[in-house]
Amino acid sequence: MRYSRVLLVNPNIPESYLGSVRPSPALGYLAEILQLKDIEHDVLDMTLGHDFEDLIRKVEDFEPDLVGFSLFTFKHKNAYELINSLKNLRPNLDIVVGGPHVSTLRNEVLRQCQAIDLGVTLEGENTLLELCQGYDLSSIKGLIYRNGNEISYNGDRSFVTNLDELPFPQYEKFELDKYMLKEILILSSRGCPHNCIYCAAKLVSGKQLRIRSAADVVSEIEYWHGKGYRRFNFGDDNFTFYSNRVYEFCDELERRGLKGLDLRCGNGVRADKVDKSLLKRMREVGFRYIAFGVEGGNDKILKQIKKGEKIATIKQAIKDACELGYDVTLFFLIGSPGETWADFEDSIRIAKEFPVLDVRFYNLIPYPHTELYDWVETNGYFIRQPSEYLNDASVFINEPIFQTPELSLEDRKRALEKAEELRRRVLRTGMEKRLQKFGILGKLVARVSSSEWGLRVLRHNKTVRSIAEFVRGKF
Repeated sequence: MRYSRVLLVNPNIPESYLGSVRPSPALGYLAEILQLKDIEHDVLDMTLGHDFEDLIRKVEDFEPDLVGFSLFTFKHKNAYELINSLKNLRPNLDIVVGGPHVSTLRNEVLRQCQAIDLGVTLEGENTLLELCQGYDLSSIKGLIYRNGNEISYNGDRSFVTNLDELPFPQYEKFELDKYMLKEILILSSRGCPHNCIYCAAKLVSGKQLRIRSAADVVSEIEYWHGKGYRRFNFGDDNFTFYSNRVYEFCDELERRGLKGLDLRCGNGVRADKVDKSLLKRMREVGFRYIAFGVEGGNDKILKQIKKGEKIATIKQAIKDACELGYDVTLFFLIGSPGETWADFEDSIRIAKEFPVLDVRFYNLIPYPHTELYDWVETNGYFIRQPSEYLNDASVFINEPIFQTPELSLEDRKRALEKAEELRRRVLRTGMEKRLQKFGILGKLVARVSSSEWGLRVLRHNKTVRSIAEFVRGKF
């Protein structure tokens, strides 16, 4: 056994939209595989307000021989600083990193941060397990390691094809009572077979779609239902990819008598993978919220970004979901290749057409190794260079990364401002409808909660978020 005590750390991400909403299933799966193989482990989720001193105390108390950090590209330099500080105090402590940032940039991560000893790419469960169990470093697929003055990578590990073999997270080492929501994020599939030019998901989880069985997903929900949880959010993009599995899932929920559920597809599903019958069946077992990735306002833009959908299909799915009583959120991109101001106005029209709960227009970010990145680089459209923007660019921060002949920097900024104004107006209208029984007080609450200040508080304040979710559920 090379490592017998592993500390898993989720670093705090300054300015993050996500905050400490719910526990990380990525760390949850790693913790569960260590538990299964009797490897001592502990977890520190620093998004819950823990600082560097808390990390040091955890290291002193638990005495790990390996510390693992999960890294996102956004604010990765802050994580590097945290890792450097830990290494300076504990130079003999081995540090391994994983997560989307490592899967995307690979060896470059270890070059950028000398304090990192090891990296794990793609799905980390079996790579981390073999690392701990003492396999020769050169034989572990998916592992990046220092080999003298060189950095070596053993190549990609084959993806897990039978996801039911992996134990779902039970978060025994997590501080569950400290998260903003009493909600479990469910990952019912891994991988994505689609070809959207902007998406880095396939760099992290592959193009081959692998799904958990309906029974296995329901077993996870049943476990948490027994612990008092009722709200479950599907975090994968392809929950509805196979309609027969969704129907099986709904039937299995009913067979096991799981009542009072608040089920959500908050990460978004494809409109071409639902129809009214399927949405109706999902609604019957507790689905209340669904998001659709619209991305563009017309077929021209959808073709440009290789979305593989038609606007007519998307609009029909939105219409069906609204008629069935779902809370609907729409996701759009601003500034796709070839998009003009008129194309952007088409997106605005769709956002206004339906009585949806929320519309979100995202700043388009070219991530390395995506087709979008290569296109922007080849054409010389970058306003900010990757070495600068990758650390602080986010879809939630309205600062354009590139411009095109069809949509200038000034137009992009103007579009982002207009889209944000529309979002607040849609949110305010939706809240006013929910709170109309409270008259003027309801309108005041709706106006405050949909303001820029109100949205910021809603994202980061546990008490305010809990009240808002209670109101959403009741009205």
